[in-house]
Amino acid sequence: MTLQVGDVVPPFVASQDTGELYTAAPGRWRVFYFFPKTTTTHCQLQARRYQALYPEFEAMGIDIVGINGDPRKEQVEFRNLCKLSYPLIDDSSQNLTQLFGVMDEPWPGEDIRRPRRETFLVNPLGVIVQYWTEVNPGLDAETVLKASREWRA
Repeated sequence: MTLQVGDVVPPFVASQDTGELYTAAPGRWRVFYFFPKTTTTHCQLQARRYQALYPEFEAMGIDIVGINGDPRKEQVEFRNLCKLSYPLIDDSSQNLTQLFGVMDEPWPGEDIRRPRRETFLVNPLGVIVQYWTEVNPGLDAETVLKASREWRA
C-alpha cells in the first residue's frame, strides 16, 4: 500500500545514522524524502540542496528527514561528506520504504531493492498534504520549500 495525499502517517520510531532514535516532534511539519543510494552524485546533490535550504525550513517549523536503506556506516560517511545537520533514518529493514510504498525494483547487478526517490510533505497532524513521485534531485528542496510556503500561508 502506498501512502497518498490525505493519509495519516502512522507514528513510528526509527534508528538514525547517529544511532539515536527518531520520533516525529509534535506540532511540526515534516518533509520525508526517500533516496536510493548514498554513494550516488544525485543523492548527494539532493541532500546538499536540503542542507543549503535547511535554515529556511527550520524557520518555518519544518523538519527535514532523509530516509535510505544503505548500511549505517555508509550513511555516516554520506552525512559527513554532505555536512548534514538534519536526521537520516536508517531504513535497512525497509519498514518505512514499505509503509510509504516507495519500494523500487533492484538496480541492474544488485539483488536488493531500494526506495524510489520520492518526497512527502506532512502537516503537524501527520496528514500527507503533498507527495512528489517525479523528483528532480537538484530541484527537490526548492520545490518542497515553495510548496511549504504556500501551505503555511
